Amino acid sequence: MQVNTDGLRSGAGNSFSAADHAYEGASSLGRVGIGSSIFGEIPAATSFHEAVTGAHGRHVKMIDSHSQRLGTVGDKAHQAAADFADMEAENEARLDAVDDSI
Repeated sequence: MQVNTDGLRSGAGNSFSAADHAYEGASSLGRVGIGSSIFGEIPAATSFHEAVTGAHGRHVKMIDSHSQRLGTVGDKAHQAAADFADMEAENEARLDAVDDSI
């Protein structure tokens, strides 16, 4: 089996970058409030404002969740690359030991 540890590390870096972008997006979106006056003074405006505000909050939470998950993927990819590199070094040392004993 061949594992591209450089590819895993690169993918981890991309995942960390995406996590940072998602975090910044969630932070920016979370700072923006939705005023009720933009929908007018009709009776339906209040319920529409509540619906839009609820959707806004759910989107902020969803983007934040994506940020956390992308960071976790990056952590796991980085750890997998390190584990495979360590395993390769151990296996190489074992093979060298066998060669030396022959």
